[in-house]
Amino acid sequence: MFTDRRKELRASVTVLFAMTAVLITALFLSAVESVRTQGTRLYFTLLCNSAMDSLFSQYHRPLWEDYRLLGLEHYSDEQLKDEFRGFAGPYLEAENYYALELGDIEISEKALITDSEGEVFEDEILDYMRYGIAVTVWDQVFVEDMLSGVKDGEALSGLQEDYGVHTRSAMRLEEVLEAIGLSVDEQERLLGEAQRAAENYDGPGFRKKLSELKKELSEIPGLTEDYRGRAESLRKELAETREKYELQKKSGELSESTAKALLSEIEKYDAYVAADGERRLEIEEMPGRASDNMAYIDELILLSEEAERRMDEYIPEEGEEVDPGVFWAPVISALSAYEPLQLSIKKGVEDKETEGRLERISELINADLLALLLPDGMEPLRSSHDLKDPPSETAFSGINESRRGIIDRIFIAEYMTEIMNYYGRGHFGDGESLKGSGALELEYILYGGESDHANLSSAVKDLVLLRTGLNLIHILSDAEKRSEAEQLAIMITGALGFTPIAGIMTFFIMSVWALGQALCDVKALLRGEKVRLMHTRESFSLSLGRLLTFSDGTVEGEGSDDEGLSYADYLRLFLIAGQGSEQDYRCMDMIQLALSAEQTDFRLDRCAVGMELEAVASAGHVFTGTGVFGALKADPPDKIYEISTAVFYAY
Repeated sequence: MFTDRRKELRASVTVLFAMTAVLITALFLSAVESVRTQGTRLYFTLLCNSAMDSLFSQYHRPLWEDYRLLGLEHYSDEQLKDEFRGFAGPYLEAENYYALELGDIEISEKALITDSEGEVFEDEILDYMRYGIAVTVWDQVFVEDMLSGVKDGEALSGLQEDYGVHTRSAMRLEEVLEAIGLSVDEQERLLGEAQRAAENYDGPGFRKKLSELKKELSEIPGLTEDYRGRAESLRKELAETREKYELQKKSGELSESTAKALLSEIEKYDAYVAADGERRLEIEEMPGRASDNMAYIDELILLSEEAERRMDEYIPEEGEEVDPGVFWAPVISALSAYEPLQLSIKKGVEDKETEGRLERISELINADLLALLLPDGMEPLRSSHDLKDPPSETAFSGINESRRGIIDRIFIAEYMTEIMNYYGRGHFGDGESLKGSGALELEYILYGGESDHANLSSAVKDLVLLRTGLNLIHILSDAEKRSEAEQLAIMITGALGFTPIAGIMTFFIMSVWALGQALCDVKALLRGEKVRLMHTRESFSLSLGRLLTFSDGTVEGEGSDDEGLSYADYLRLFLIAGQGSEQDYRCMDMIQLALSAEQTDFRLDRCAVGMELEAVASAGHVFTGTGVFGALKADPPDKIYEISTAVFYAY
């Protein structure tokens, strides 16, 4: 009897299918888990990037609104980590297939706005300026031309100041020469009086005049030594300044045209030194001759005493009249053989009053220029800057580097001029009001003084020096003005022609003239008017005649020149010419000073502009773990593996 085997094996296919289904499901879930794992990594990266974006969205609002700089203010790295965790929280709590647990967070790199010797700060400025948010008023060619003029003016101003000192040294040398000449003249007078006393047989009077003559002769060695010392000092100083001129010419600090014009003036000093060399030979002989003459005077005194003794001892015969001439004849004969000192060269300066006025004007450069030039009521109010932990002290290494090309320097200077406060802003009807800290911020950026008064004084001094150099360039190129200066120099020195002393006096007059016009220029700038960089004959307003009235300390500015530059424009030029790390950190000082007025603990070195962060998260396998439905659980499974990622953000 046959048994139905289908009944015995009826579950065999089901078991086979179940085994096959398990294998297929395992393969499928493994594939799904692999995809989910990759998705988890992408999700974690998205989580970190989103949290970092949210973290840096907390930039300091006043820093952006007032200064267009982005910075994430913080007090510690731990604060940044905690805030990052807070922004990551919603992603970690979401019920999805990417359950994670955030682990360690490390900040591997962080950039502060005060880092890298100001480079980070400059990058932020340039990002703001380059993208059309602000437009510069000057182009590259215009600025390069002006910077060339500024460089020329500054170099010439320094040389002009040196040669002004040399001129005054030459005048002192002339004074010593004049003293020698006066001594020689006095000796001649005393010799004449001694001769008259001898002819009148006046022994006491004769010896008195000879004693006075001897005393006058004793002054000659000291005067000669004084002359020698001053002449040698002047020679060395001129050699050093000439070397300085050659270096500036070689380095390009002086343009070829300016260097050529200045050379013709320098050669006048060389001619003066050469002429002094000739007369110095004559003067060097005088101490020896004075010593010989003093010894000769001693002999004359002895002769006069001997003549009087013989005359007193002489017993005339009866009826004989005593003739004193017989006894005084040897004295008179010896006196006639006396060789007085002589000075064949022209001595000193003829018009000392005018020369003194010019010297007093030249000394105005060392006076209180702010008091002399500042309009009434425009004295800076802030006496000092209350700087606490300024970036220039906490972050600046002291190395003043300039890494930028001319275009970037224009942008940075334009930013500082537009954002920062400076003298006159809001005072000349321009509709602006004081901003920021209220201090003279641009002046501080340029000079870093402890008070507005000190910084404005430095700015005014630099402006006067620059304008003096530029004005001298104009005078050197104007034949009419040179001729006026030459005529005045001849009148002052009393020369019969254009002598070496008249030559150096001419350059001195031109230098003082340039300074006088510079004082007028800067006073006009401080009144809110404009002055062109290079004067023309029409815009150069100070006459040589009016120059001499400057000795009373009064300076009148001229009217505004529509084609000229304002005070702020000149400061902008200084910023471009001197752009570097030091300016950057001083600018940060002013920003911090302004913002700390509202937020007392604000510090720029707590403002991050970029950060790289490394984060680690723990995750477990879901689809390959125990229970197919474990994927639907909100809580993460057991920690099986870690995921790490690095994210970077920068403004």
